[in-house]
Amino acid sequence: MSTRPLLARSAARVSLLVFVCSCTHPASRAIARLTAESEVRLAERQRFEAMMKQDVASLDTLLDDELDYIHTGGDLQSRQQFIDMIGKQTLVYESIALSGVRVRVYEGLALATGRAQMRVRSGSGVSSFGIRFTEVYVRRGGRWLLTAWEATRGTGQVASRSTGQVASKGGHPQNRSGGLSALQLIARRFHTGVTRP
Repeated sequence: MSTRPLLARSAARVSLLVFVCSCTHPASRAIARLTAESEVRLAERQRFEAMMKQDVASLDTLLDDELDYIHTGGDLQSRQQFIDMIGKQTLVYESIALSGVRVRVYEGLALATGRAQMRVRSGSGVSSFGIRFTEVYVRRGGRWLLTAWEATRGTGQVASRSTGQVASKGGHPQNRSGGLSALQLIARRFHTGVTRP
């Protein structure tokens, strides 16, 4: 009796089993995506709370080592520069109110876009203004970490609470990040294509 037909049937069964196991059910993918989106939203809320409380210990656990943080004026900060700014209270985030946040999750990366109303205090006083932002999270060690942030002030007028004056927002500030957006900086860092899970 030949073992060839038996081996052929066994190989066919193993191949079929591997194929079936490798095909993820669409419902499982949807649940994984929703879970990841919820985790990113939680990481975002925790980061904003840490910023408002000047909690640099928490920020330290929420930011990627390779963070590129581009402020509304175009200033680019590294992770350490951003943490130092919060710790030294050079810029104090008094309130951050998010709206219209959309999160898209890809393999190991998440992109969030949205708006926020900010109230900040600096050496020049207290300012309230609206922004549009783009943020990128990377999954490392089972956690979502902010790896890029870029914000632009909303068009129109920006009111300063400390002086009561309203300043017109004309033109675009010079981008001190070498003209690259946060997404371009990320694309340079991750040279591979990403796909949705």
